[in-house]
Amino acid sequence: KSSAVGPLQDLLDSVLGRLEALEAAAGIEALGTASGVKAKPSKSHASTAVVPPSDVPDDSPSVKAYDEHMKNDVAPLMKSCAALELEAVGNHLKSAWDGIRFIIVLATRSKLPQEDLPTALSPHLNPIKVALEGIQKLRLDRKFDWHIKAVLELATCLSWILIKPPPQTPVAFCKEAIASSIFWSNKIRKEFKGKDEKQISFCDTLKAAGDGLVAYVTEYHKTGLTFNPKGLSMAEAAVILQDRASELCPSTPKKNVGEGPPSPRHRKGSISGGAGGMSSLMSELHNKQTADGSSAATGLKKVTREQQTWRKEFKGENASNVPTMPKLGQSANVKSATGKKPKKAGLPICEYQERGHKWVVEHQTSDAGVLTIEISDPKQQVYMFNCEDVTVQVKGEKLKSIIMDKCRRVNVVFNSCISSCEMVNSQKIQCQTTGVCPTFSIDKTVGCLIYLSADSRNVTSFVTSQSSEMNVSYPDDNGVYKEVPIPEQFVHKVGETSLTSEVSDLYH
Repeated sequence: KSSAVGPLQDLLDSVLGRLEALEAAAGIEALGTASGVKAKPSKSHASTAVVPPSDVPDDSPSVKAYDEHMKNDVAPLMKSCAALELEAVGNHLKSAWDGIRFIIVLATRSKLPQEDLPTALSPHLNPIKVALEGIQKLRLDRKFDWHIKAVLELATCLSWILIKPPPQTPVAFCKEAIASSIFWSNKIRKEFKGKDEKQISFCDTLKAAGDGLVAYVTEYHKTGLTFNPKGLSMAEAAVILQDRASELCPSTPKKNVGEGPPSPRHRKGSISGGAGGMSSLMSELHNKQTADGSSAATGLKKVTREQQTWRKEFKGENASNVPTMPKLGQSANVKSATGKKPKKAGLPICEYQERGHKWVVEHQTSDAGVLTIEISDPKQQVYMFNCEDVTVQVKGEKLKSIIMDKCRRVNVVFNSCISSCEMVNSQKIQCQTTGVCPTFSIDKTVGCLIYLSADSRNVTSFVTSQSSEMNVSYPDDNGVYKEVPIPEQFVHKVGETSLTSEVSDLYH
């Protein structure tokens, strides 16, 4: 063995040993056996080979429970669809549920991604989107309109994988979607009660599928999709799963993440027998050695521990003059001059979502100016999140409720509210009702000024918690506005049978 090639061969042996361990755990044929040449075992394989957590079986508790849910709840729904000559609908639903199963299996093998969850999962949501679009594009008789609406409302439950509290839990999200589905299925029940048991069975199995999903999510993913803290990156786990699926179904073309062609590294038997495997590689490197003793490794610089990005000693981008690319599925470790990560700004959103009858206003800033929302139905509600320096004008006679979450220096004007107007985790909020609002809820908010109309003055109540600098402005009998503070200081006294509380004398 040449002294120049020796160290490089030891390094390649070590790398090959780790790859063999990874392929063995994933069920992929090793490179040496694929080419018909037995690879030399790594010297350090026994001590340094890293066995990835892909040994988590497909029948892990969460996956096994999901399979039971599909068997007990989704399969009967498919039979009910077939009984009504809606086989295509049942097949699309099965495809959508299968897509969720793949994501759950992926989560059991991968870590929580550093990027936003919807962004990380977007490559794996395509089968679900295609299935739901397939249901929408079906040309069915008009008598099935209620059926399709009920099915699509239920299918929105599948978005629970993208929900992370706060402000909403996956279970609450699923129950909201199921309620919308029951609205349409009750119309079917009313029309066919005592006339067609197949229709009633369809409604029953539809509701059972939703209830089964809620029970599953409650037990295994109550606070969001559960990941494996010791898992691989999501991209690596996805490649291994896709390779496993291709081995089980050889007729199915294999694809990598992002719809690209299969990578030669992960293609079974991609190194032909003529290539010679490891022996051929070492022979080629030896042939590249020149007369002066230089080899393919000559001139390579030593990478210190501070320059190895996967070590804790890594000091950042300034540690090396050679720029390093971020790992697949991870964002670059960029820090500001103060050492803190830059503030993450979301995409500004102002849209109406049919599911939940909700106007969603998120990440709006002063660039938006004055936002106008047209309320056409009293069932509609407005949810504002992470907005700053913006004014929102809500037009319409009545709406259900308004929620401001994590907002700063936001002004809101509306007519009448049926339920309440809520401010949570906010600062410097100004809110005005020109009609009637029965309740204002203020929680963990610093700086709040509420303007009441003459009609709302005597009927409005305020519920406060962990908040300060709260004021209310209202017109007196002469139409002149007065501003009074909402008490923050109280005097508590212990009596013989109970504890009594009174507002501090500061407010009298």
